[in-house]
Amino acid sequence: MRDWIYPSVVFVIFLYAMAFILFYTYKGQSSYGGAKVKGGTTSIENFQSELNKKIK
Repeated sequence: MRDWIYPSVVFVIFLYAMAFILFYTYKGQSSYGGAKVKGGTTSIENFQSELNKKIK
């Protein structure tokens, strides 16, 4: 009985860890907003000005 309890517990912990990682990975993708376009295409000048605002 002792031979299968430890591997089973470790496997269940592994499954919980993988579910935790997948949940926060997909949650993070939806909050990035890179795929959401507000107002159409972005010009190079607008992109450069936004980039300069973030750097400063």
